[in-house]
Amino acid sequence: MLVFLYIVIQFFFLILVFYLTIAFLTGAPFVPTTNTASLAMMNMVKIKKGMKIYDLGSGDGRLLFLAADRGAEAVGYEINPFLVLLTGVKKLWSKQRTSIRCYWKNFWNADIQDADIVFVYLLPWRMDQLEKKLQTGVKKGTLVVSNSFIFPHWKIVKEDTKNHLYVFTVGE
Repeated sequence: MLVFLYIVIQFFFLILVFYLTIAFLTGAPFVPTTNTASLAMMNMVKIKKGMKIYDLGSGDGRLLFLAADRGAEAVGYEINPFLVLLTGVKKLWSKQRTSIRCYWKNFWNADIQDADIVFVYLLPWRMDQLEKKLQTGVKKGTLVVSNSFIFPHWKIVKEDTKNHLYVFTVGE
């Protein structure tokens, strides 16, 4: 019985390493945003009731819950099934459970055209590709909040240098 348990634990560890590797290759590894930076991101964009918020690579869902607290419909895409499950479990005890959705999906294939605000934390070597996806995949005027990295061809409209946060407007 102990051998079986050991094999099961090793199997889950292998799956976890696999998804961590995939996340790095797609450009969005799981690096939890601090609470301070998360709150600063929310304050930079002035979320209003009824807005549609997307978090690309939503991790543990932290930004989804904060956006839903402000009245937004919050949607996350995450490639790691363990993190999607974690978000789902946290959602069970949340008063915003009806305003939050998290999908086990590669955000590169997600339809986000109705976004009002998009949150991203992507490695620098993928920012150019994401810029192109957003330029054609969301409506003009959509706000994009980037944690730590900038888009190569877009003008920064707001900046928090202390937390390394940047806001861009699609189409400007």
